[in-house]
Amino acid sequence: MGWWRPSRRASGGSKARARGVAGRRDPFRRERPARTRGAVARLTGLRPRLGDGPRPEFRERLRAELMRAHAAERTAGRHAAPPAAGPPRPRPRRSPLVRLRPLLVFCVLLAGMFGTGVRTYHSVPGEVLYPLKRLAESTVLDLAYSEEELAKREMVAARQRAAETASLVGTSAPGSRRLIAQTLDDMESTTRSALSRVARRGQTSGDARKFAREQHNLVEPLLPKLDQENRDKANQYLSYIDSFTGSGR
Repeated sequence: MGWWRPSRRASGGSKARARGVAGRRDPFRRERPARTRGAVARLTGLRPRLGDGPRPEFRERLRAELMRAHAAERTAGRHAAPPAAGPPRPRPRRSPLVRLRPLLVFCVLLAGMFGTGVRTYHSVPGEVLYPLKRLAESTVLDLAYSEEELAKREMVAARQRAAETASLVGTSAPGSRRLIAQTLDDMESTTRSALSRVARRGQTSGDARKFAREQHNLVEPLLPKLDQENRDKANQYLSYIDSFTGSGR
């Protein structure tokens, strides 16, 4: 019955093995050299002299400096902060002249354009705006939508040439004879173009007869004021329009 008891021999052997392992040295562990052991010993000896931390005087001085720096930063930030925004200022009211300036500019431009148009309409050959007048007149003729309408617009242009001739006759500017001759030529060509369109329909309308009488009354008083060359042109023009004043053509 004593076979189950642990063997003293076995337990004694395990203790011996443990003592042998504890007493055995690690072959990979190296001893520290003598120089390293001496440095560690010196540092260990300095620990009592250094104490546990900074001195209380140093701590107080550092704390005072930090508090002064913090107070200076707060003061600088308080001065740099923008002032509190007050109530919005009312916008200054603009004077009536400033408010009406766009309207005044528009009125001035409109008046200038109207004055330029009137001056262009009443311009005569030799003036600066006369080419603009003839350009506008040519555009109006090109926009005619029928032969009858074109004939009426050409009659209006012929009346303009007669009025321009009367204006040039009363002036003594140099080159007036040449300008009168050109105006008479333009008047005759425009009149022939208008009356020829009327004659194609086979019967002279009342507008054509009225136009011929008006032109005769405008040109005939100018004959004594014209030179010989321009007088011959005017007589030739009167002979042509007189054939349209009767009712037979």
